Amino acid sequence: MPNTYPKTYFKNLDALRFCAFLLIFLDHVIFSTDYSESNSSLHRFFNQHFVIGIDFYTILSGFLISWIILEEYKFTSKFNLSNFWLKRTLRIWPLYFILIFIGMALVWVARNILHQNVNSLPPLAWLFSFTLNFYIIKYGQGFLFFIAFLWTISVEEQFYVTIGLALKWFRKAFVPFCILLIVLSLVFRFRYLHQSLNLFFNSLSWIGTFASGGLLAYFCINKGRVFERMENIPLWLTSLVYILFILNLAFYTQIYASDGMAVWERLTASLFLAFLLFEQNFCEKHLFQLGDIRVINYLGKISYGLFCYHGLIILLYEQVTKHISWINMPLAVFLINPVAIFAVTIGISALSYQYIERPIMSLRYKYQAV
Repeated sequence: MPNTYPKTYFKNLDALRFCAFLLIFLDHVIFSTDYSESNSSLHRFFNQHFVIGIDFYTILSGFLISWIILEEYKFTSKFNLSNFWLKRTLRIWPLYFILIFIGMALVWVARNILHQNVNSLPPLAWLFSFTLNFYIIKYGQGFLFFIAFLWTISVEEQFYVTIGLALKWFRKAFVPFCILLIVLSLVFRFRYLHQSLNLFFNSLSWIGTFASGGLLAYFCINKGRVFERMENIPLWLTSLVYILFILNLAFYTQIYASDGMAVWERLTASLFLAFLLFEQNFCEKHLFQLGDIRVINYLGKISYGLFCYHGLIILLYEQVTKHISWINMPLAVFLINPVAIFAVTIGISALSYQYIERPIMSLRYKYQAV
């Protein structure tokens, strides 16, 4: 018999998901085959100031998944690990494997029908075991463009296994466990500071961000005196933190140019993003609430599809338009191309959510904790 405990609905969480995707999208969508354009100051701005999007997705996942498990403990005094993994599988795997199948089909068509020499896929063993990030570290990214984006899903799946086991067997030590992961991540970043692939793609570089989200969930679900004070944080202080966050993004490359600051890059992002999560979902007073904007709220609901499909749409758009003369002009690079790709990505993601993801997600309700 499924339980009926009151699961928390976070009004602004979907909108925050979309903001995370938008940052990633802006980091990926500005492209040009013209060397002078791809090395322009505006092009570098996009490549240097939106890298925080992955941090945003990561801390959102850490917070929400930890909250779901801790809330189950709070109301039922137990946690069904196998059901947790099954529900995450139903949410994550369908689009992931659809993208892999599309990649295999595109490679076959390009080679056997169009007779083009195209990049292949990584060996399926790496894709099926959700270890693509480690494949990239070892062999690089010389494979089909949009499949490379799936490395973040590999890291996320690894986190689901880790956090599930930690909260199943070591729940009472959850806080020191999260702190240990943050310290481990900092030590790892210091050790591999000059190995860019390890620094960016290795799970140990990101596990501290997931853990920061977990600590935020623990802090919020247990509440307490500090939580109550932060609920009523004055608007002037909220404004100050947002200003500091914007300045952090504006001067990102300058702030984290030194080795010492590069070690703390992930943790600093985690602190700002944790505040944003808290302010939007728990504070009594708000400068704004993203969840009030219906369009952004909806785009947040379909944001997993937006993330999965946007690389594919970029690749197809680039192939279709590569012989158009004006496609590398600034107006196209920074406005026409992004808007067109964004519109198509929304359309595909909306159809996917309605006819693939929602029907599969509905199966999750059969596996509630008992």
